[in-house]
Amino acid sequence: MSFAELIEVANAYGRDETYSRAGGGNASIKEDGILYIKPSGVPLATLTEEDLVPLRMDVLLDALHSDAPVEGDPVRVAAQRALVRDTGRRPSVEILFHALIPQKLVLHTHPVVANALTCNENAEELIGELLGDQAIFVPYTDPGVPLARKVEEVRTAFEKRTGKPSPGITLLGNHGIIIAGDTAEEIHSLSRTLTTAVQTAIDAAPAAQVPSLDAEEYRRVVTHVSPALRGLLRDGNRLAVITSDCGDLARQGMLLAEGPLIPDQIVYAGSIPLVLETKGHDDLVTYAEQAVAQYREKYGKNPIIIVVPGVAVLAAGKDLTAARTALLTYTDAVRVARDANRLGAVRVMNQRERGFIENWEAESYRKKIAAGHSGGRLDGKVVVVTGAAQGFGLGIAQELAKEGAHLVLGDLNLAQAQVEAEKLGGRALEVNVSDEHSTKDFVAQICEIYGGADVFISNAGVLRAGSVMTQPVADFDLVTAVNYKGYFLCVQAIAPTMAIQHRTAPDVWFDIIEINSKSGLEGSKRNFAYAGSKFGGIGLTQSFALELVEDGIKVNAICPGNYLDGPLWMDPERGLFVQYLEAGKVPGAKTIDDVREFYEAKVPMRRGCVPADLATAIYYIVEQTYETGQAVPVTGGQNMLS
Repeated sequence: MSFAELIEVANAYGRDETYSRAGGGNASIKEDGILYIKPSGVPLATLTEEDLVPLRMDVLLDALHSDAPVEGDPVRVAAQRALVRDTGRRPSVEILFHALIPQKLVLHTHPVVANALTCNENAEELIGELLGDQAIFVPYTDPGVPLARKVEEVRTAFEKRTGKPSPGITLLGNHGIIIAGDTAEEIHSLSRTLTTAVQTAIDAAPAAQVPSLDAEEYRRVVTHVSPALRGLLRDGNRLAVITSDCGDLARQGMLLAEGPLIPDQIVYAGSIPLVLETKGHDDLVTYAEQAVAQYREKYGKNPIIIVVPGVAVLAAGKDLTAARTALLTYTDAVRVARDANRLGAVRVMNQRERGFIENWEAESYRKKIAAGHSGGRLDGKVVVVTGAAQGFGLGIAQELAKEGAHLVLGDLNLAQAQVEAEKLGGRALEVNVSDEHSTKDFVAQICEIYGGADVFISNAGVLRAGSVMTQPVADFDLVTAVNYKGYFLCVQAIAPTMAIQHRTAPDVWFDIIEINSKSGLEGSKRNFAYAGSKFGGIGLTQSFALELVEDGIKVNAICPGNYLDGPLWMDPERGLFVQYLEAGKVPGAKTIDDVREFYEAKVPMRRGCVPADLATAIYYIVEQTYETGQAVPVTGGQNMLS
C-alpha cells in the first residue's frame, strides 16, 4: 500500500463537489500501527502526502475505550498523546472512527446523493431496501468520541447478527458516509454501488413542482435587499459580501426553514435561515432592517443565509469565497431535502443536535483554518473598474488586486476582461457605458454577485484626435457618449446601490472615482473632443459630489498624465502616437519616436504615468474622509494646481 493511493482517492472525491464542499470530509491510511490522516482545514482536493498527520493507533483505540476523565476536548487530548511527530497541523476531528475501522483506506465525505438516505426519517428502512447487508446505518450521534463509539457499536451488532465482517459502506445519520477498503479501486467500487442505488431510487420517485422564476422580483431583491444586507451584516466598517442564486434549488429554499441537515451546513451556512417575504413590501430596505433585528433578537447572531420564498437564496460572508461556500452548502442541503422527501421524509437536526455543533470548538477551528486570511489596504472592499480589459483600467485592477480588493472588471470586450479577471481572482462583466440599460444591468449583476460595491472607478474612455475643421461628427459623438455621457450613466446606475448601503451603514463612506485626464485641466490642441469630455467630467464630478455627499458617497476625479507605455498610446494602428503623428499635433515630428520624445520632455519627472501612480492616488481618495469633488493631478509635475 502506498500513500499515492490515498492521495489519489482524496483528491478525486475532494474535487467532486457532490461529495465534498468547502474541503469537507477526511481520509486516512494505516501502516505499521500508524494512522496517517488529513489535517483539519486542509481540503481533500489538495491533500498531499506531506500534509498527513501520523498518529499511533494503539493510543487512539485506548482513548476510544477509556472512560477516564481528561482535561479539555477528549479527541484533541487523544490526538496530542498519539502524535508521532509534530507537523504543525491539527488532525481531523474524526480520528477515532478512522482508527477503529480495520481497512487500510478510509474515506469520509458528505455526498448529496447518499445524504438523501442519511437525512431521512426512514433512513434505516430505506437502506435495508436499497443496499441490504452491503451497508450499515449509524443514527445521528454527536461527532467525536460519541460517534466513534456508536460506529463501533453498530459494526459489532452487525457482525453478531450476520456472522460476517462489517461492510465497507457506513451511512451516518444526518452527517455523511464512510467508505473503507484496502485499495483505491475498492473505494471507487463501493462509492459507485452506493451512489447508483440511491440515485436510481430518487429518479424513480415523483418530483415536486418547482416555483417558476419571477425575474422582476429577483432583480428587485438583488438591487435593494442585497445592498441593505451588506450594511446590516457588516463587521465594523467592512461590509459583508452578499451573493445570490435564483436557480431551481434556490427557489425551493424553504425546505430547510426549520433546521439544518448536517454539521457542515451549520458550520458554513448557519442553522436557521432568515426568511424574507419581499412581495407586498414597497420599502425593502426598512423591511430588511426590521427582519434582521428580529432575527438577532431571537437567535443572538446574524443570519448567514437569507431565503426569499420561491424567488432566491442570498448568502453573506466576509468575502466572496465565504459567501459562495455558504450559498452552495445551503443549496446542496436543499437538494438533499428535496430528494429525501422523494424517498420518504426529510429529517432535520433538532435543537440539541445543532446546538452541539454550533458550540463545538473543533468545527470553529476547521472553519477558521479553511477561511485563511488576506490583507491589504482594500481588503474586503468590492471595487468596480470599467474599461478594465486593457490599458490604464487593467493596470489599475492589477494594482488594486495586490491590496485585497474584490474586483469587477467591466468592459465591452468581455472575452479579454474574463481572461484578465481570472488572473486576478475577480469577475468580468460586459458593459457598454454609453447605454443606459447596459449600465443598469451591469450594476444589477454586481449586486447579484457581491451585493453592491464600495468603490466604483469610471475609467472607460475613448480618444479621437483631429482638427476642429475636419473631425467627423461621428468621432465627436463617440468620445462624448463614452467619456461624458458614460460617466453620468455609470454614476446614475451605481449611486442608488451605494445610497442603500450607506442607509444601513451610516458611518461608512463609499467612493466614485472618475479617471479623468490632464486634458481635463487644460485644453489640448487637435484633441478638443477628448479634452471637452474631460473638462465636462470634472464638472460632473463636482456636481455629483455636492448631491451625493448626503448619501455617504464621495465623488472625486484623478487626472493622470500620459500612459505612454499603454495600448492607448502604443497601438500600432489607432494608438495616440499614430493619431498625433498623422494629425500633425506635434510640430516637426517625423516619426513615432519624435512624438514620444516630445511628450516625455513636457514632464518634469521625465516619464509617463503608470498604473501604480494612479493606484496610490486611489488609496488616498478611498482612505481619506474629508475630501469630495476634487480633481487630483497625477502628472509628474506637468500640471500644477493654481
